[in-house]
Amino acid sequence: MTAILGLDNDAIVASTGTPAFQVGSVGGRNDLTNGYQEFLYVHASEIITAAGYLCLVSSSYEAQMVDTTSSAPGVGAGLRVGAAMAAIADNEWFWIQIYGKGSVRTLASAAVGTELTSSATPGAVDDATTAGLEVIDGLSLGTASGGSAETNADAYYNYPNVGRTL
Repeated sequence: MTAILGLDNDAIVASTGTPAFQVGSVGGRNDLTNGYQEFLYVHASEIITAAGYLCLVSSSYEAQMVDTTSSAPGVGAGLRVGAAMAAIADNEWFWIQIYGKGSVRTLASAAVGTELTSSATPGAVDDATTAGLEVIDGLSLGTASGGSAETNADAYYNYPNVGRTL
């Protein structure tokens, strides 16, 4: 793994058909608005819809959007997750956010201070307490999401991963 300090915004929102960094690299930057942030360099195994959509990362650094299938027990438990910084085409390399303040896609309404879970909607999390959903440990909201799906810009990443099943 390579550690890269001082990533700029152009680097973290870019994607490319050929790797620009070593896959699995961790990069950091101090953002004037959001403070210190860290990112993980991964490879897309599917289309990633947009910035803020949560991705699950395999041990070989292949990323796909989190949903109840990709994060299910026996498939995704314990794997890292992070948010895409832009829309990504299948088979491209890109950065996902794993630490610091950023954005995350939420369903309907999601409350502050509640566990966030996977959902049937790829890339989106919810605060649902339905049995069978997986808790995303290390991810929280600083501001509640409204009554419809949205990208919440007040999310906090603390090296999130797929945790226990409700």
